[in-house]
Amino acid sequence: MTNYAPSQWAPQQPTYLPRRGTTVSRWSVFLGIQSILFGLIIPIPVLAIVFGIAGLARGTDVPGRATAGIVLGWSCLTFWGGFIALCVWWWATSRI
Repeated sequence: MTNYAPSQWAPQQPTYLPRRGTTVSRWSVFLGIQSILFGLIIPIPVLAIVFGIAGLARGTDVPGRATAGIVLGWSCLTFWGGFIALCVWWWATSRI
């Protein structure tokens, strides 16, 4: 018999810890991609921005996902806002 503790010879078990804030960040980027596809539905890009900000505020281990969701949601809102403004301008000037 040896005086070694059994834990020295046993293989160490890897510890899997969930990353902080990844669920909210994952939803942010998912909704950001959906806002590009279905951007006319206004709550989708707004939710992508809100979830992205919430993911960054909670302190995420993967801040790129939250940032990507914010960028995709904001770009979709900007595009559709400009398109709606252009349609309103065209409608207002064509009535003269």
